[in-house]
Amino acid sequence: MRWASVVALLASSLCSGQGQSEYQIPLQKLNSSFALPTMAACDGVLYVAYRSFNWLRFSSELQVLACDLASRKQLRHVTLSIPKVHGARAAEGLFLSKDGSTLAYVELYDPQLVLLLSAKDLSEVRRSTALPFTSADQRWTFEGFEDDDLLLFASGKADGLRLIRVNASSLNVFGDARISVPHDDVFGQMIWAPAVRRVWICAGSTRGVQWQEYSEDGHATGPASGYRREINNGAVALGEGKLLAFYGNMVDAGTAVRYNDHHAQELHLPCLPRPYGESNDPDYAGAICTTSPDREPEHGGDKILSSEFLLLKTSGPEVVWSRKMAGLGVANGTGPDDGFQGGDPLIYRSGANLWIVAPTRSRGLAVDELPLP
Repeated sequence: MRWASVVALLASSLCSGQGQSEYQIPLQKLNSSFALPTMAACDGVLYVAYRSFNWLRFSSELQVLACDLASRKQLRHVTLSIPKVHGARAAEGLFLSKDGSTLAYVELYDPQLVLLLSAKDLSEVRRSTALPFTSADQRWTFEGFEDDDLLLFASGKADGLRLIRVNASSLNVFGDARISVPHDDVFGQMIWAPAVRRVWICAGSTRGVQWQEYSEDGHATGPASGYRREINNGAVALGEGKLLAFYGNMVDAGTAVRYNDHHAQELHLPCLPRPYGESNDPDYAGAICTTSPDREPEHGGDKILSSEFLLLKTSGPEVVWSRKMAGLGVANGTGPDDGFQGGDPLIYRSGANLWIVAPTRSRGLAVDELPLP
């Protein structure tokens, strides 16, 4: 059965097109080869931040704008001076405080930047060019806000993880927790769910891929959740004891597995899936599914020729909507620790509607508005 037919069958509950609308948001001075937009949304307002570049590939300005998703009107647009860089630049993201009053834009690698903005008028509140990491920290991440006054940072270390809370008012470290990983595990991936004070760690073992949930004080909450000997392609935390994980390879296609208190529900897919999208609703998650890679040596052997964005209802899991979409990304350099930013869409639910806002190769964002059943 062709891939399009499979998606059509799976996505019948939301994909009929009734009430669906789509439009474009142009982004001035954006060059997606060097920077990608980061997004957040609250109360029907979409916030977007991205670096702009001149013709010599230098950047010292951050473009920030606010748009009303329903009326499709731009509400505000400001240009802010930030540290100068040359060439591609990866950002960690744009995040909103829980009360929707403050935005945080972060770049983790030199020159480092933490920039806090007022969501009301996009004015600068405070900034820092120093992050709470040491030379022993690896795999730096910024996880957004906890409540309204704490910023969350995390890093991997040789012997485990470090979870850091920073006061948003002073930008001083407020809490510093550490989790040890068993020495016979190979640290692969970490997902921090601060809302439920849980951490998921993926490690390889003789039993195949294993996801283990820990409390923030370093105690395992139960047995590890695994899936045969498939290749791990990432996961999304859905809450305490709940995880949506992706497995597979291009030969055998892939699987999305929902773990709920260590009980597994599987969705088999005729493609290679991985997480792609940031969602404000744990009932929905995004994935990008590769269907036909180019393996010709003259093309590099790994160029993606076809990919599909899947909107998943996590309770199944099941595919409820899809569209053809190319995966995007920018990296600060070629090294594994140079920093990478994916072009993840924003999945935003408000009332009876759900918006998918995705960066494109052109200078703008593609917006799809979907009525929920």
